[in-house]
Amino acid sequence: MNLNIIILAAGNGKRMHSAIPKVMHKVGGKTMLEHVLICAKKLKPKTINVVINSSIEDIKKSFLKFNIDWHIQAEQNGTADAVKTVLPKLPKDEKVLILYADTPLINFLLLEKFMNYMPQSTVKVLTAELETPFGYGRIIREESEDEIVRMIVEESEADEKQKKVTECNTGIIFSDTTALEILIGEVQNNNSRKEYYLTDIVSIANKKNLLVVPLLAKEADLVLGVNDKLQLEKTEQIFQNSKRKNFLEQGVTMLDSSSVIFKGDVKIGTDVEIDANIIFEGNVILGDNVKIRSHTIIKDSTINNSTEIKPYSIVEDSVIGSNCKIGPFARIRPNCNLEENVGIGNFVEVKATTIKKNTKANHLTYLGDSEIGSDVNIGAGVITCNYDGVDKHKTIIKNNVFIGSDSQLIAPIVVEEGVTIAAGSTITDNSEKDSLLIARSRQQEKKNWKR
Repeated sequence: MNLNIIILAAGNGKRMHSAIPKVMHKVGGKTMLEHVLICAKKLKPKTINVVINSSIEDIKKSFLKFNIDWHIQAEQNGTADAVKTVLPKLPKDEKVLILYADTPLINFLLLEKFMNYMPQSTVKVLTAELETPFGYGRIIREESEDEIVRMIVEESEADEKQKKVTECNTGIIFSDTTALEILIGEVQNNNSRKEYYLTDIVSIANKKNLLVVPLLAKEADLVLGVNDKLQLEKTEQIFQNSKRKNFLEQGVTMLDSSSVIFKGDVKIGTDVEIDANIIFEGNVILGDNVKIRSHTIIKDSTINNSTEIKPYSIVEDSVIGSNCKIGPFARIRPNCNLEENVGIGNFVEVKATTIKKNTKANHLTYLGDSEIGSDVNIGAGVITCNYDGVDKHKTIIKNNVFIGSDSQLIAPIVVEEGVTIAAGSTITDNSEKDSLLIARSRQQEKKNWKR
């Protein structure tokens, strides 16, 4: 089957009350359009066509990793008009699946089932039963045959009896290019909004004795649309609860799952403990036996086996080795790579730094643009002075170095293997292996001093 997918994303989203295009609002850390594109890609279509309006053309650059054919709907004249902008560019007699960019929870397995349902039909409509159907088009079935849709009535056009119907149109339609071109060609804008409704093709198809069938989605949450910030919040909550449920079922221990937020793609190993008030953002991998303590943020990072991230710590764009202890109140900034059994303690900041195994920096330290060897002890208050006001410079600390508290290393500098730096030293020059460095003013005592 040659499948062409059309994603409608041209709506202005006025009810969002935002300068951000509606489809660029995020659910679970990804834009709504990206969610739909990921789902569409899993169906392995021949083409993915996205319809936008000219005022949001700049969103294209956010989706370069997807193979998308973009189409501009010149004027927002309704959903039928939006589909009509794409159809002439698609081959005849090929299948078409119409999706919406504001349904971010849509599931490709549901769509596969939908497309394979009653293959003899001309048009298929995906529907959902909603407790509060306000705002949705209502599905009006044939009284004599439940498996035939007679018409879809938009909320603004529905009478009181029709508004009581709780089976709603999701907007998702499956047909073929030739049938859609014929049906859409007969759609009129004789309605209160003077728009060309795609849903009108159902009644037109019935007049032509073409079979229109519905598939009722059992999980209505998967097809919910987002038109305002209230619906965006509800969709976010559904997404988060689904993620939490999946991880709990996989055996992840979460002490308060409702306070754990997933804003990206997260993979979690076995026997992992996650405390309260945690945010995972971007691509995160947690190995086995990892412990993430409360009030911690992990972004685009890998945390390897048996490592503990203590409370109030931030790890971003970095790799943390196995059996490490990070925090509390530690900040691992981007481009750090820590090997196994590294200790980064309270109020320690690390940036663009590689740290070899068994090295410890337990408190009140800044390590930036550095290469640090194994078995290094870094005392409290140590600073790698990497910035001269114009350029960043590198500090290299080799194996088995001991750096006393309150020392400053003025980069660029190399501290050779086995060096000991006395507390309170400011080191400006490279040193010999196994040497003792003392670089501080001699203490002076003035007896009988009066202020």
